[in-house]
Amino acid sequence: MTALASDGEPLTPRSIDDLIRPLGSGIFRAVEPLQVAAILESQGLNDKIAREKYGHDDVFSLAEAAYSHISTMTTPRPPSGTVLRRARPLAQMLHGLLYGLPAALLPAASGLVGTQWLMPGLVLTTGIGWVLGSVAAQTAYSLAGRGFPRTAGRALRTGLVLGVLAAMVMASVIAIVRSGPVALVALCVMQMAFQIASGILLFYRRETWLGAMMMPAVVAGIAYIAIGESWVGLLAVCIGVVCIAGTVGAALLLTLDQGTDAEPPLRTLVRPDLRAVFPSLLYATLTAVFLLQAEARYVLDRTDIAVAGAGLVLGMGVLEYRAHTFEDETRAAIREVCYPADFTRRSRWLLAKGVLICLATLSALAALPMAFLYVTRTLSEASLAMAAAHVTVGGAYFLAFLLANQAKVVLLCLAQGAALAVHPLGRLLLPDDSALADVLLFLGAALLFFFVLLALMSRSLRDVKQYR
Repeated sequence: MTALASDGEPLTPRSIDDLIRPLGSGIFRAVEPLQVAAILESQGLNDKIAREKYGHDDVFSLAEAAYSHISTMTTPRPPSGTVLRRARPLAQMLHGLLYGLPAALLPAASGLVGTQWLMPGLVLTTGIGWVLGSVAAQTAYSLAGRGFPRTAGRALRTGLVLGVLAAMVMASVIAIVRSGPVALVALCVMQMAFQIASGILLFYRRETWLGAMMMPAVVAGIAYIAIGESWVGLLAVCIGVVCIAGTVGAALLLTLDQGTDAEPPLRTLVRPDLRAVFPSLLYATLTAVFLLQAEARYVLDRTDIAVAGAGLVLGMGVLEYRAHTFEDETRAAIREVCYPADFTRRSRWLLAKGVLICLATLSALAALPMAFLYVTRTLSEASLAMAAAHVTVGGAYFLAFLLANQAKVVLLCLAQGAALAVHPLGRLLLPDDSALADVLLFLGAALLFFFVLLALMSRSLRDVKQYR
């Protein structure tokens, strides 16, 4: 399974390189696949891990792929004990900010579409893009890890096309049934195109490209906020359309420029992954519903509550980075301790450190919109409770990233389902229909989600072989 971020982008799964490099120079002296299989089994890798983390049916299939890959490697072979680090501090921490760049265009877009149409359209397209982008990225990561980069690119292109078509159909239905403006269709299509295309750029580690291509749109959006003239707003939207079109074009080119070797059809390669995709699809859907339904009620008439979750969006990259850091640190710890009990104690400390850093970072980021509300005298108890709920959800997402990388997505679905039973289903039992009561109930659901995942993750630290 692949870990899924709340914005739909999976954390990078285990590839053949991730498997080979930490094993040291001994594996490079193997003269046949069976010898590689023996080395893998000596490290505690079994058929279950081969299937769930590397996309192969068993250890011997994985050993065949590893042996073939070793013969093509031209990079320097690492010394024994070297740990290949997967965390990229600056790039990964900026992911949340990069996903949020189009927000600078929202004031200008609302002048053309109308706030009453802008926010519901964005909520719906975000949810659909969350799910489609997640499935496409997970499929692509699995294919790339199995040595099919061209087919991985094809999966990403398919996700982009399906997302744009879904946004077009959905917005068109809303515009026809509710007599909405035609501009709503264009807005939803552009938002969906950016959401999935930006995920593709991050898949190929092109964070710099994404930031550079969207910067003119950000500057134009800020200019409209400062000047306030309608013609500046129209210009900002036009520049935004051009920038998003460039982002989509760059994403498509990246998916096309991935090797020249012939590969089997996409449907043939993804068939073995269908059973693995369904739980992740379900989890992505549940998380999108849980978060978006809590915010959707307030996007039109309670701005103070709606903006309270901005810190979580900005901090998603930090959660991703800390998840990669935790994996790097636990893999290093395995090579430094002698007994499983020592590893469990060390890893519990690493987990506590990661959780505290995530919660502290999200709290600091949540303080920014709270300060703005305080200065504008719109700060309320409900907005403070919503900010606390989003910080808690962020801590839960950090734990979810780690559990999903251990193929515990079914447990994640059950935990998220329990949180959904509290909110929104628990809302039906509220004697008070006030915003504060609703947000406090959401905070309770977030706390339940967080502590259930914390218990699951603490228990998983006893199973040392999952961290090899």
